[in-house]
Amino acid sequence: MPYADTDFFIAISNSNDRLNNWAINTLENYKGATFTSILTLVELALVSVRKGVPVEGMIASVLSIAELKGASKQNALAAAHLIDHEGVGVFDAFHASLCEGEIISSDHIYEKLGVRRVGSGYL
Repeated sequence: MPYADTDFFIAISNSNDRLNNWAINTLENYKGATFTSILTLVELALVSVRKGVPVEGMIASVLSIAELKGASKQNALAAAHLIDHEGVGVFDAFHASLCEGEIISSDHIYEKLGVRRVGSGYL
């Protein structure tokens, strides 16, 4: 089962991309037999934010094409929601969705998201 990288998903989503035909053909040949990782989703989220494209839609599309390994779909979609609807930065959103409710960080954004910051008493 091949790993699908960021450029593959970008090419699928953009009919003007020079790699679009390649990506569509590859998708047809490997439908249901590819996987990706949270790293690809972070990279796609950064691209989506830069281009003003909703992150939730991009991530949902990717998850309908490829299996996600190393994180849950719920984690990925929760991060996308934080980015699109709560104005949270890409990295903070993924940290918040993956930290299981507690995080060691000096960043106050996590408290606003209901994530408990541990070790903050030492700041």
